[in-house]
Formats: sequence, structure tokens, C-alpha cells
Amino acid sequence: MAGIGIVGAGISGLTLALRLQQLGVEATLYSEQDPASLRSGRLPNTVSRMGHTLERELGSEHYRDPGCLMGSAELSIKGDPPLEFLARIAEPFHAVDFRLLLPAYLDDFTGRGGEVVVTGAPADAARVDRWSRRHELMVVTAGRRSVAELFPRDPARSPFDRPQRVLTAGLYGGLDLGPMFSYNVSPGCGEILRMPMMTRHGVVSGVLVEAVPGGPLEPLSRMPAAEVAGGLAGLLAEHAPRLAERVDGGFELLGEDDLLQGAITPVVREAVAELSGGRIALAVGDAWITNDPLTGQGANLGSACAWIAADAIAAGGPYDAAFGHATAERMWEAAAPVTGWTNAFLRPPAAHVVALLLAATTRQDVADLVLGLFANPAYAWAVISSPEEVARIIDGGGPSPYF
Repeated sequence: MAGIGIVGAGISGLTLALRLQQLGVEATLYSEQDPASLRSGRLPNTVSRMGHTLERELGSEHYRDPGCLMGSAELSIKGDPPLEFLARIAEPFHAVDFRLLLPAYLDDFTGRGGEVVVTGAPADAARVDRWSRRHELMVVTAGRRSVAELFPRDPARSPFDRPQRVLTAGLYGGLDLGPMFSYNVSPGCGEILRMPMMTRHGVVSGVLVEAVPGGPLEPLSRMPAAEVAGGLAGLLAEHAPRLAERVDGGFELLGEDDLLQGAITPVVREAVAELSGGRIALAVGDAWITNDPLTGQGANLGSACAWIAADAIAAGGPYDAAFGHATAERMWEAAAPVTGWTNAFLRPPAAHVVALLLAATTRQDVADLVLGLFANPAYAWAVISSPEEVARIIDGGGPSPYF
């Protein structure tokens, strides 16, 4: 047996592979693409990663240019008057194009002796089953066909059956806020997020438009690349005026491959599949849970669950169905608050959440706490789901036990 088989060279698969390598567990990574193909591909996402992703502990810190480390953020909710505040965070958020980061992680893994099999095509259930004959356990972190075939939707944990936002993500020049995150809400229409990202063009602005389906932001998701910058500039003026103030005459999409348009249906899938060869497959990352990127937790949750899975694997087998379900429950302890919080953000805010945001406009401690929620999803859900916790914060209660 050749240890653990990992399907997918996204952030979850690579984090798992690197962590198992650290723990002395043999692993083989099955990647659809080689590093050169990853570097030359289309923009896969716009991701801001938090301190709890633990890349430092993996010995795999890359592209930490000061220009893409965000120690502050501004939030603006359109209204008359708008609701706005500026907040700070102790450990900066970090944004880097995954076309740079994932190949760097792959190089780290192979450079330390790890085995990578480049498959050249998406994995399906039959291939996962065939590969499992070489391994004690298969962990699936990516692959559209294999995910759909192996891990059915969990209806009890998946309240949505269609996309709640239509997405347009792109890399732009001519929009400079420095190392600051900008979160702009246009009630009933959607959200516009801007972050400084390290890319193959240097540090530029990554902009994600989260459009409510059928609303005025949605047409951007259907525009050809040549028209997107002009369309976005017009939408910023109407729906994110603070961001529009920073647009200059050179505002442009940097390239056709620097644009991603589409939609995501939030879903939680069953985490364990029994393969015909007698072994199991465990789903981690996007293969298990796909959250809307509105709260910026997808890659962060994938990394967190990869660490949990790695520690469970290193503790030893047998890697049977009981092992898979026990590991999934440990991962769900981390994933449940992220999923609850993200799903709540896709709906109109509750009255106590509005009260918290209003308090943040006049109190810096509350503003900083709100920003800190993005780095502490367990506490974020404890706040968002609890009028009592919000009242405690607003009343000036002592430091939360979560911080």
C-alpha cells in the first residue's frame, strides 16, 4: 500500500498533502494539472486568507508582499446616510492569486519528496475507485464528476437549491486603496468586495461582485471581457461610491484570463463514500462543502478541515467507514459555524446585526471586533446567531472568551 491518496491539488488537497508529509505519513497527490498549467490558466477565484490557515506552520509561506497584507478594512452600506466604518485587525489578511500559490505549494511538496500524479483530466468515481487499490484511504478534495457521483447533497445541512448570488471576479488596474480591504453592500442588489492581491502582474486590485439574481449587478456576469471594466465602473458609482472615488483613468481588466464569471449553489455533501474495492473516500474542502464566497471562508475552511483530517489520519487506522464518519464530525465542528454564518449573510440582516453595525460606526472597539469576525468564524456565528451576544457587546461587556 502507498499510504494515502489525495484527489485534487487545490488549497485543501495541498494543505493536506503538506501536513501529512510533516507528520511522516506517505501520501500521493492526484492533480489534474501540472504546475506550469496552473500558472498559465484562468483566474480561479479571488481569495483572502486568514491567519488561522497555518501556512507558517507548514513551512510554506509565499508571496507575502506588504502590499497584499491587509491590516485594515472599510465597510460601507449604501443608504441615506450610508453606514460606514474603518476597522483594524492584528494579524493581516493575505491575498495571492492561486495561479501563483498552488504551484508554489506543489513545488514544496515534490521538493520534500512527495509524489504527484498528473492525471490530465478530471477525476470521476471510477478513477477514484481504481486509484484506491493502491492506497489505504482516498481523500477527495476536488473534481466535479467524482464529487457529484460519490458524495450526494446533504439536504439537512443545505438550505439552498439554487445560487444565491451571481459572481463576477476580476483583476484590475487603476483602482488603488493600498493594503486595505473594502466591503461594500448595496441592500437588495448585492455586494462588491475589493482586495489587494499579489498576482503575476504584481499587486493589483481583485474585485468580486456578488449580485443578487435578477438585480442590477447581475448583467456584469454576462458581459464580455472587453466590456467588464466599463460596466463595473458604472456600477461602482451607483452601488459602491466610496470605492468609485478611487477609480482613475487607467481602470481596466488586466486580461481575458483575469476574469471569472458564474454562480455557486451553497451545498454540504455527505462526507464519506464506500468504494467498490472495499475502501472509503473522505470528502474535504469544496468536495464536501461549497460556501458562497461572501464571507471569504471557502479556502480558509478547506485549510482548517485539511489539518483536522491530517491529524486524524496520522493517529492511525483502520481507515474504514467509522473512521470517515468520526473524522467528518470533527471537521463539522469547524465547518458548522462557517456554513451558518455564510448562509445568514446571504439573507437580509437581522435587527441585532444591524444594531451591531450601527454601533461599529461610533465605536472603534466594535468596528475592530466586526472585522475580527472574519478571522474567527466560530465567534462570528456565535455573534450573528445571538441577539444576546450582540447586546453584551454593545453594552460594553468584557472581552469575549473567543478572543
